Amino acid sequence: MNKFAIVTAAALFAGMMTPAFADCDTRNADEDKQAAAAEKCEDTFLRRQNDNGVQDKRGEVYDAFYACNAKAGCSENDKRHPKQ
Repeated sequence: MNKFAIVTAAALFAGMMTPAFADCDTRNADEDKQAAAAEKCEDTFLRRQNDNGVQDKRGEVYDAFYACNAKAGCSENDKRHPKQ
């Protein structure tokens, strides 16, 4: 029983610590400069995507978002918003 409790506690601890090491996780933007840059890319993308006049320029919005993520070193965030 004690061995099971120790293994469970170790697994829970490892599960809680894993997201803390994600460099481009926008939820850590307060303490991580790279995450702050990724959050800025995300905010700009969403603002431009929701703009009523951007319907004709949707490809430009995606290209700018991908370029911003590449500059921040967070290209894995592009998977959340695939080009349509």
